[in-house]
Amino acid sequence: MIRLKWLIVVAVCCLAFRPYPASGCEYNVREVGFIDVGIEPYRLLVYLPENTPAGEVSGLKDAMDVALAETNIRLQLVVAGADANQAVMELAKTHGIGHFPAALLVSPDGQSMPLDVSRASSPRSEGGTPSTQTSLAQAIPAALGSILDSPLRRQILEKCADAYGVVLLIEGPEARANATARETIAAAIRQIGEQLEFLPTPAKSKPINTPPALVVLDQKSWAREQVLLWTLHLKAEDVNQPRAAVFYGRGRWLGPLFDAATLTAGNLTQLLSVIGGDCECGLDHRWLQGTMLPARWDETLHEKVVQSLGYDPENPMAKMEMVSIIRRGMGGFDYPGVPLEYREIEVGNPEPQDAGQKTEDRGQRTEDRRQKTEGGEQKALPSSDVRPPSSKVVGQVLAGSLAGMVALVGVVSVVIVLRARKS
Repeated sequence: MIRLKWLIVVAVCCLAFRPYPASGCEYNVREVGFIDVGIEPYRLLVYLPENTPAGEVSGLKDAMDVALAETNIRLQLVVAGADANQAVMELAKTHGIGHFPAALLVSPDGQSMPLDVSRASSPRSEGGTPSTQTSLAQAIPAALGSILDSPLRRQILEKCADAYGVVLLIEGPEARANATARETIAAAIRQIGEQLEFLPTPAKSKPINTPPALVVLDQKSWAREQVLLWTLHLKAEDVNQPRAAVFYGRGRWLGPLFDAATLTAGNLTQLLSVIGGDCECGLDHRWLQGTMLPARWDETLHEKVVQSLGYDPENPMAKMEMVSIIRRGMGGFDYPGVPLEYREIEVGNPEPQDAGQKTEDRGQRTEDRRQKTEGGEQKALPSSDVRPPSSKVVGQVLAGSLAGMVALVGVVSVVIVLRARKS
């Protein structure tokens, strides 16, 4: 009888003092923004003449593997002829492309931009003279230089790597309006900076200590930042007022492009606050992932992120957890007040199927929404003070665990008493 009592006491102690998992915030939105799970990358369509030799096609593939390493751009070769994807060929015609070789950069949101590969020519293709012809494997990677790198995009990526995020100000022609926009952005940055110590601290990383950074695109830099403007659906001649955009993680564009009507400290603070929220806050991760800037994410940027977070977000275990979170969060609710763009995404790295048709469809829907916005709709964000949901309270978990232990001890005590009386 005594031996039975001691066994029961030991069992109760083991159950009472075993570690109970405290469910808390594993990651925040900013951290999840640093992984690339192949969601809607940019696509580089390279059109080749029908009679391009197989050896030159192979050489081009090898050269592009090197040129596109560490980028968010995928290569898709299109050989003209009866078997060519007709939707992709129609996309080339919309840019007036009738002679090959040629190339188009296609954004995840549907817009496309031609690349200058006029010096490229296969040995049997038309165009070019013997003195100006350059092989495909040389000319097309060279044309990617301005696509992958620019001073301001690099600055945005570096700031995103070690700061809370980035607010990009695109200055307009009026100095007074630009100064007002700077003050508005500075006020929002100050407010976020004052809230950093109150943000939920992720269980696996360092707290965010650096407030959002301001990066300015002035008029003098418009010419060399054409790709950045194109990513934001802008042309230099269309920038007639200050505009702003928010970036985080691996250069992900979050939320709308703010114009004079929507660029307020309240709207900016409302959007920026999402970045520091719990990654399981319930927001739709298709929106949180955002469209990344076309750029090269090299080892230098990767090391800055590791130093900022305190761990490697590309670690297979961490990446697996984040991908699981993204998949679970795809049914979440949209962030209120932000005019969202249409998104069709697949998690993973699927092979493109009928890419041109999807590109055209998304491009048409994007253009329709842009015209709708310019017509006066979706101008202002709501003024409601929406904050990211707080992390799960550890105290509640501990209280539940303690209640369970008390109940277990009570049941075991009753069993002991009944057995003692029976003896």
